[in-house]
Amino acid sequence: IVAISESTRRDISELGEIDASKIDVVYQSCAPRFTETPPSYKMWQVREKYELPDRYVLNVGSIEERKNVLLAIEALHYLPDDVSLVIVGRQTPYSDMVHEQVLEQHLQSRVHMLHNVPSDDLPSLYRMADAFVYPSRYEGFGIPIIEAISQGLPVVACTGSCLEEAGGPDNLYVSPDDPKAMAHALTQVLFGAPGRQQRIERSRQYIRRFENTEAARHFADLYAELLENEY
Repeated sequence: IVAISESTRRDISELGEIDASKIDVVYQSCAPRFTETPPSYKMWQVREKYELPDRYVLNVGSIEERKNVLLAIEALHYLPDDVSLVIVGRQTPYSDMVHEQVLEQHLQSRVHMLHNVPSDDLPSLYRMADAFVYPSRYEGFGIPIIEAISQGLPVVACTGSCLEEAGGPDNLYVSPDDPKAMAHALTQVLFGAPGRQQRIERSRQYIRRFENTEAARHFADLYAELLENEY
């Protein structure tokens, strides 16, 4: 069995009652386009197309309950009014519920939900953001975190699954049920905390272990080992 993270490996072993020695971990990576800086004209086009705010925290992923994006919305109440949240994901029944919550909390001017975004626009959306937030309660790995770090963003995510494994020790992680802690962490990464750029660079070094060439090598080694044991 191949798992996509150590966290998933533990889950498979515990929930499936499978010997952990039969489970190998091979990490995923993000698409190569996320490691490149989008040209200025492309970023300008994307900003105009989606009417992006000047300063925003980005969230990318399917909009569903376990992704817990309402935590980031609640955290906005504790952040300055010039900080917005841009949520990218396909429209779902849960996204409709999120929209209703945004209206009830009078945050419609600060929360921007973008649906059906072409993949070609995503690198620019990352690059122009000030930070990335991923408040999910549970993930198998968390590729959007890798995409965000590749584009030079600090990340605030949640504890409880594999997100620390994906983002490494130089990003911030909070409880998925604590909006004040989320706001505090976002404040730290948004407002010039000492060593911000150094932390970003260390995160970029950390995620090199997930590069596609490494994944290919791990699969090749695994197949070779299986063939050797077979014959």
